[in-house]
Amino acid sequence: MKHDNTVIIKHYELLVECCRLIPDLVKIRTLSEAIHDWDSIIDSAYMHGVLPLVHKSLRSINTISESVKTELKNINFSISRRNMLMSAELIKIIELFNANSIRSIAIKGPVLSQIIHNDITQRQFTDLDILVDESQIYEAVKLLVDIGYEPEYSIEYLKNKTLLKVGKDFPVTNTANDVLIEFHWRLFLDRYIKKSNIDLFSEKNYHCVINNVSIETLELNAQLLYLLLHGSKHYWERLEWIVDIDRLVRLYADQIDWKQLITMAQEMEIEFMMYLGLAVSSELLATPLGTIILEGILSDQHVQKAKEAIIFQINNDTIKNEHSGLISFEQLNKIFLLKDSSRGWLRQYILGLFQIKELDVYMLNLPNYLAPLYYCVRLYRLFKQNVLHR
Repeated sequence: MKHDNTVIIKHYELLVECCRLIPDLVKIRTLSEAIHDWDSIIDSAYMHGVLPLVHKSLRSINTISESVKTELKNINFSISRRNMLMSAELIKIIELFNANSIRSIAIKGPVLSQIIHNDITQRQFTDLDILVDESQIYEAVKLLVDIGYEPEYSIEYLKNKTLLKVGKDFPVTNTANDVLIEFHWRLFLDRYIKKSNIDLFSEKNYHCVINNVSIETLELNAQLLYLLLHGSKHYWERLEWIVDIDRLVRLYADQIDWKQLITMAQEMEIEFMMYLGLAVSSELLATPLGTIILEGILSDQHVQKAKEAIIFQINNDTIKNEHSGLISFEQLNKIFLLKDSSRGWLRQYILGLFQIKELDVYMLNLPNYLAPLYYCVRLYRLFKQNVLHR
């Protein structure tokens, strides 16, 4: 089915304008007058995780029909209600951990919404992410399981040294309200980031207050780098992630140390992903960047190619598609491989096929002294996936 690219681009321009820190209401009014398929706009806003921002920007535009405004209002109310429930859940867990001397760090979710919007209802999220030191991860999860939370796998896996080495998170659900909590003992897998130098439990970590409760999160420079890595890993397929970067940089400019950020990225060998995220944010939302960052972006042709690929694909594809259809993954993967060929990216990819993964461990909880047998499990899973399922 063919689509009018001009219409699609206008749709996308409207969404982007609604996401700016200070939206241009005159421009929004002009763009909205050309919209005929509001269902597509609403679907896309929700899919991109920016419906609360779109609702906030459009509610004062008097040329938009009341039926459209009502639909946006109802969906936004549902998001707000869910966000408040999940924020209350986070506070309950943090206080439980504090009472049991377990240090925990909240990531993304309501904490990030509070930091960049000063409002837990203005950012869409579907689960809670909590970081706990590896030495306390079993104790932390067991506290919740003991009061009725359900883990996706037996918590005995959290005593498996192989899982703690090759994995990074463990899902638990509160079945009473259907809130999913992802417990992390690290943020980066070794097979992707081998030199992580972010002090996750730094004394400089940031604290934000939600409902009079202080909640610890990552130090702002570390948080920005993590968000840049997360977004680039997923090819910036959601506007929400770009908004996160824009707001964090704008609102905390005095606390962002660009030189430190570059040094951290260089040591972790993720400069490309850092520059890519900042380039996309600058292009779409005019995010103000330091001179040293702009120079790095402009001097890297691979960053330019990847940025153009991301923006072109989103602007010229139908906003009704799922995210997997919005981005030319093959094209971007070629750029990644070309950029990092000198560092053995292709070699790492091939070796990675035979590295033990979390699902290999979850297939069989072996005693720690039998850990080498997971290589046999890995080979069996590769054979099953690539031979038996053909």
